[in-house]
Order: sequence, then structure tokens, then C-alpha cells
Amino acid sequence: MATKKAAKIVTVFNQKGGAGKTTSTCQIAGTFGHRGYDVLVADLDKQSSASKWLSAADESAPFPASLWAGHMYKGNIATELGKLSEKYDLIFLDCAPAVDQPGTWASLLVNDLAIIPTKLGPADTDALHDAFELAKRARIESGLNFPVRVLATAYRKARADERIALGKLAQNERYPDFPAFKTSLADRIAYPRAMLYGATAHSMPKAGDAVEELESLADEIAALLAMPKRKTK
Repeated sequence: MATKKAAKIVTVFNQKGGAGKTTSTCQIAGTFGHRGYDVLVADLDKQSSASKWLSAADESAPFPASLWAGHMYKGNIATELGKLSEKYDLIFLDCAPAVDQPGTWASLLVNDLAIIPTKLGPADTDALHDAFELAKRARIESGLNFPVRVLATAYRKARADERIALGKLAQNERYPDFPAFKTSLADRIAYPRAMLYGATAHSMPKAGDAVEELESLADEIAALLAMPKRKTK
């Protein structure tokens, strides 16, 4: 019997609260679930926003990913992830809004991709430095040259200041290894509304643009992880 390969681990983190970590985690994880992958959402935040999101799903239409309340394990995150990695194809970790959390550090030491969601206001982009430095340090300590990407959230293309901010993140001259994804998540009602129903934007009415963004983002992530866009038999 063939041995199942370990799951790809994706850490979603940022120093600043309100950056869109939980929204990004659940929407992306659910998108891969819709693509046939066995996905786990690991909630590392004591606020349990991801847990509440997935738990809001109707029994007749469950969220397309499983849930693990990882914040309860504190310093044993890496050990527990090792156990869980044999059961899933992908594990997405929704980290607490701080870069000094043991769970965030433990996940960065074993992950395959780090995603840093951020809004594009000056206070948001200024706060990225600490997240970049933590990812840089984790790369050195782990010896793993895992990719790091910035994800623009609640993006308002009509605003010139946000277009400029996104352009700077796409180049990221100070941290050239940590550019922004080509895809951003716009400021769309479908994203927060999906939380109320324990779903992804795929289940929301008139959410075609949101779904298109999520699918494009999932394609980028699949390429970074060297995975098929959809799970093959």
C-alpha cells in the first residue's frame, strides 16, 4: 500500500489585527475543499473566529474543510501538526494577530508557504515589517526556503493610494523574496457574508467576481506548492 504524502502546510499570519487573516484562511481553505482536496483549518487564535465560521455551516451544506482548535495546544503545535499531516492534503493555519505567539513561530518552522494578508492603508503596510522579519528568521532557523507572499485584502481599486500601495508590495524592494500575490481580494460583501453562513463566497448569491478572485488565488497557491489545481484520483 502506498504511503500517503504529508499535507502541505500554509501559515496565514500578521502582526496586525483586522488584516483579513481569518477571511483569507477560510475562503482559501474552502476553495481547495471545493476542488476535491482534504483540507484542515487549524484555528490558532484564542478568539476562535475560524472555529465560529466553520461551525456556522448548516448540516445539509457543511463547510468543505475540517476544523482543529489548535490554540489549545500552545507549545505543542509542531508535534500535533506532524500527526495531522498524514490525514489531510492541505492544512491552513489561522494565526493569532501577533508575531510573538508560539503557535505562529512553530507553524512557520514546518510550513510550505506563508501568507501575510494585509489591508492597504499606511498603518497596515507599515506593520508588515515585523511579519517579514519573522518569516525571514523562520527561514534561517528552519533551513527551509519556503515561499512567502503578501495578500492584499479589502482592496479598493478605485483608490489611487491603494493602487500605489499594492504596486509597492508587488515589487517589495526591501524584501524582494516576499512579493504580493498577483491576485488580491477586493472589498466585497460576499466575503464577510459567507462567514454568517459558514461557507465560502462560492455559496453566496451574485458573488461571481469574488469566486473568480478566490479561484485565481488558489491557482497561484497551487503553483507555489507544486500541486495540481484540483485533486486528482
